[in-house]
Amino acid sequence: MVVWSDPRVQKLAKEFVCTTEEVDILFPRNEWLINHLKNDPAVRLFRDVYGKQAPRQHWDPNPQKTKQGVYAMMPDGTYLSGRFVGTRPNQVLELMNEALEKWNRIVRERNLRPKPVPQTEALSTWKKNKREELGLHIELHFRDLPRQGTQHTNHGKKVGEHFNTTWLELSKTEAQSLVPTSTSWQTVPNNVRNKLFTHGLKDIVYGQSPNWKPHDIRAGSIKVRRGKTTRSGTVIELMGDFDLKDHSHQFSGKMLGKLLWSPKDKRITRMEVVATGTRTGGTTFNFRNRDEAAAPLGVSLIVR
Repeated sequence: MVVWSDPRVQKLAKEFVCTTEEVDILFPRNEWLINHLKNDPAVRLFRDVYGKQAPRQHWDPNPQKTKQGVYAMMPDGTYLSGRFVGTRPNQVLELMNEALEKWNRIVRERNLRPKPVPQTEALSTWKKNKREELGLHIELHFRDLPRQGTQHTNHGKKVGEHFNTTWLELSKTEAQSLVPTSTSWQTVPNNVRNKLFTHGLKDIVYGQSPNWKPHDIRAGSIKVRRGKTTRSGTVIELMGDFDLKDHSHQFSGKMLGKLLWSPKDKRITRMEVVATGTRTGGTTFNFRNRDEAAAPLGVSLIVR
């Protein structure tokens, strides 16, 4: 997110059709995936066409090594540019400029007549389809919160500079359980509470972390009640607390926020909830090395 939220990167990205994919699908490494995807056209394009053109410094040829990175190619797999793993905003800017320079040269040489890249809101079609399919499609943001006495984490990052985003899906039935029937506090069913806790309250500010298991919920609840009614609908107030812990890390804190229920649409149309608390420890790929000590973490849950 640090890379793609950079205004300079966003400006140049308008010149490309930007996509993402799991690297182990495009470049399978274990025997099962290699056999399962041996005829996959995306694998052939990325691994067998593009990869064979990429310079060594931007494409580790070792078949056991990940090819995670940012790459630019033409529809036929022609190499334009690439950066292997560990990309930063300046590296991606360099990559894009290299790719555009080569692309413009090829356009002239081949006398191509490319059409402009359509400028549509990012993920708009996907979000629209998810909204129709689900009860709630929740956007989650994860960020370290200010620390007393310092502006940096214990592993040298500036607090608040890095953040991550993912999405959480609730079915229509699950979303309906967040709609209270009165102005008194009502407890959200455990199946929905567990999903919000185990899938939503992960520490992924710097990397990946698996979902918590239901038995990692040591304590916690989520309550909702009806608030005032406006022209837009009925306000739902939400509050909760949580204590999640396994063998390697812990996150404990409180939740607070509001949702908006639309009687006309028969659905929740807005959600603004924050979960804040103290995290400790780490997981294999969330890159908390040397920053395992207790520190504040914030998660926002948004529907708009």
